[in-house]
Amino acid sequence: MDEPAAKMRPLTRRRWLGEALAFAGWPAILRALEPGEEPVPFADDGEFQPEVHAASPRVRCFDLRRLQGPITPIGEFFVFHQTTAPRVDAAAWRLEIAGLVERPGVFTLADLARIAGEKREFEFTLECAGNLPRPEIMQGQVGNARWTGFSLPAILQHCGVKPEAREAVFFGADQVRDSAGVAHGPHARSVFVQDVLASDALLATHMNGEVLPVEHGFPLRLILPGWYGMAQIKWLTRIEFIDRRYEGPHMSRNYHTLHVLPATGREPIVLETSISKTRLKSVVARIARRRLGRGWSYRVIGAAWGGAAPIERVEVSVDGGTWQPAQIDERRGKHAWVLWSVPALELSPGRHTVTSRAIDARGAVQPSAEAWQKGIRSARENNAQWERVIVIPG
Repeated sequence: MDEPAAKMRPLTRRRWLGEALAFAGWPAILRALEPGEEPVPFADDGEFQPEVHAASPRVRCFDLRRLQGPITPIGEFFVFHQTTAPRVDAAAWRLEIAGLVERPGVFTLADLARIAGEKREFEFTLECAGNLPRPEIMQGQVGNARWTGFSLPAILQHCGVKPEAREAVFFGADQVRDSAGVAHGPHARSVFVQDVLASDALLATHMNGEVLPVEHGFPLRLILPGWYGMAQIKWLTRIEFIDRRYEGPHMSRNYHTLHVLPATGREPIVLETSISKTRLKSVVARIARRRLGRGWSYRVIGAAWGGAAPIERVEVSVDGGTWQPAQIDERRGKHAWVLWSVPALELSPGRHTVTSRAIDARGAVQPSAEAWQKGIRSARENNAQWERVIVIPG
């Protein structure tokens, strides 16, 4: 499904200077710039605003132009709710683990701490499956945070998952509603049992060293590294183990994807299935420049994440030209994004496109937009190369 291109106003020199000054006025950006640098505004930002939708669903995006380091501040981290964020009474809250387990139970946070032992902590880049280059989103439904909590596999080992259990269903305190606004009950999502037991899954209580904010799932949320955001259930209240497919609305109707399979016949085979794990992706987040003699030297900054194997390298192309290697600036663990840059580009006055692509350790390459559209026939899971546009004044 093609996404509409951003509508662009003519980029006059006055507008360019005005936007550059406003952009440079952001405190976070000032700290991210190197001495002597100034930001270069994008011409394809489509009048982007982080606050997309106030409620039902609540949607707020991270402004990637503010990317300054590996950790996304909580106040800028993207938010997506199915409806509104529930206010959970921490004193009365309990987590129930039930179904096909040897020792079901109802647990407080103190119980979970006793069972799981020492808390675990790691960085994980969380991305919404609907993260797109669309003007109002601009790939902003992504962020990297430091998550702290209890090892879910350790807790499940204590409960004893039965061999016949096929799926683990995670229920939140928020509600699922249909297109008419009618509630269907608690929001839930399932994953295969082996995907939980063989993972680094956390029952997270803290984010970036702080108690989970209400909007991010207080008092407890699932963090399942490698999966899109729809699996990271917030305000967690129950984990149910079942011996069949869970068919809640977000499994059976909403978070679906259409993959085109290779076929020898004339017509392609389209596989409709649930969205699951993140795909290999990179983005150009910011471009800055500094005076070099009578001209300018340009620096491109971005991030890369996702995929089935570690990211090995990132490459950048200007105006559709030869791919050139970016330098890797930050590697923060196997679940966190990689930050990269190209430190010295020379660009002439006029319109330019800048595109990045990530390549993993198995040789998989982030697809072009054309290749992505041939393989997926849905708007979600868009990991296509993102072409950014800048205009250098003469």
